[in-house]
This record gives sequence, C-alpha cells and structure tokens, in this order.
Amino acid sequence: MGNYSLEWELQHSYFLKDCLYEEIDYELKESRVIIYKILDNGISERITLDELIFYIHSVVAAMNYPHGQQLNAFAAFRQLFNKVDAIKKAVENMKIILKYDDEFDETDEEDNKSLAF
Repeated sequence: MGNYSLEWELQHSYFLKDCLYEEIDYELKESRVIIYKILDNGISERITLDELIFYIHSVVAAMNYPHGQQLNAFAAFRQLFNKVDAIKKAVENMKIILKYDDEFDETDEEDNKSLAF
C-alpha cells in the first residue's frame, strides 16, 4: 500500500492493474484499452469492460478477507472499486499509464527532482 497515493485518480488505475495482475492484463491499442483475462492454462482471452466489472463485483467481491498486510490492500480495493463508475474511470485512465509509464520510468532522475516543492 505504501507504493500508492490513492488520493490521486491515476493511482487508482495503477492499483487496479497491480492488484489483479495474475488474472487480468491490459494493453493499449489504437488509443483503446484492451482487457485480457489470464486463464488457468496461461493463455490470455480478450474480455469486455462489462466482463471485467462483473468479475470484480462477483468473484473478487465474494473473496474472503486475507490476513496480515494484504488485508489493507484488499479493503482499499473493495472501497475503491465497489462502484461500477469507479472501475470504468480507472480503466479509462489506464490509457495514460499504458502510454506514458515506460517513457516516464526512463527519464533521468535529475529531471524528476525538478518536481520537488
């Protein structure tokens, strides 16, 4: 949880992506976010946004609370994504991180220091 500043909307997209990375993957194609469900055999199957919403609101919602440090992440996930519009917004904003994240990671650390207030 220390890796996220969840008061910033774009961080919701990172959090969604990271929490479901074993089951769901995303790709940016022609300015559209393509969503994939990773099947048990490791093959990725394209799914719709509605299918992702259903997955989160049925499968994830039915999961039992974990113990330890994962409890905070699970509780935050449930709080952030218990509304359909929140999931839609996070996926829409996923365009930004999928487009710019690699680019930003490669910038010189000195450039990032200019953001210090």
